[in-house]
Amino acid sequence: MKLAELKALSKEIAFADTPSLGLRDRVDLIWEDGRLGLYALAKREVLDLENCAMMSPALEAFFKAYRERKPPVRKGSVRLRVSPTGARGVWLDFANQDVKTLFDEKTYLQWLSSMAFVEIGQRRKALVWRDGAPKLTDPILQPWFETYDANMRSIPLYGPVGGFSQAGFVANRALVSEVARQVEASGLSDWVELFSGNGNFALALAARGKRVTAVELDSFAIQGLERSKAERPELALEVQRADAYLKAKTLPALKGRGLLVDPPRAGLRQVLDWLAEGERPQALVYVSCFTDVFVQEAEKLRQLGYKLEQLRGVDQFPHSAHAEWIALFTFAGL
Repeated sequence: MKLAELKALSKEIAFADTPSLGLRDRVDLIWEDGRLGLYALAKREVLDLENCAMMSPALEAFFKAYRERKPPVRKGSVRLRVSPTGARGVWLDFANQDVKTLFDEKTYLQWLSSMAFVEIGQRRKALVWRDGAPKLTDPILQPWFETYDANMRSIPLYGPVGGFSQAGFVANRALVSEVARQVEASGLSDWVELFSGNGNFALALAARGKRVTAVELDSFAIQGLERSKAERPELALEVQRADAYLKAKTLPALKGRGLLVDPPRAGLRQVLDWLAEGERPQALVYVSCFTDVFVQEAEKLRQLGYKLEQLRGVDQFPHSAHAEWIALFTFAGL
């Protein structure tokens, strides 16, 4: 069904080879009235989970251990993740009053700290213990995820537990490999990436000998990318902080370069206006997690003179209607 949605764009489309189970190394869940799980829209309540076949064995083991003890709150969201080395991290996004309750009660946080690194709140504050009392400190960026060089050797990606990453390591290997393959197919060696995050694609391409300018707005992502860059000073990687939607005039020049984009579900939006008004890159690699918007913007790119050369999927959400699409467009002229 997912492939059928895009047949009108390209008949040469298939999924990269990935397993159908065990793909998640991070998961976002909800605590509500003693239930831990996913929100069931039809029932308007949280579906309590005891296990999940989409979790990797390491994540499911963490999940089962975590759900053994309920927090003294009525409702809140939680992220669980495991790192490439097996470290466990949890991000609690609870109301301020509930966080105060946890700090006063202490025992739940002590138990949780004994099994995982803990972050709390929208600012991803790190939980530490001083003289037996819980305290919150500035976020601590750690290598919770990874990307890969041409030999599929790991490159650490730094960020908070609550920071963005792909869903899991297995599917990400396929995703990074496919992006790199399409970049190679373009024949270009100099690239600009918009919405780069903490460097999943930018570092992978730079490690393959490309010159990359990574553009990102989120401060945590930039700090993480700068740290990875400092560990690999030989890479031709530049990091620029900019809002790709609202500050198009500050974005890097595209003459003689390729453009890689991995936007949020909302799509490229104003970036398409920027391309229409300025010099267009010779090649554009578009990574999309939302089929409807991708189809609409593929048509807009066609109107701007682009031809769809390659289209490939990574089905990292086989239990849902969603997939990750990677497309190579080349500028054919108007």
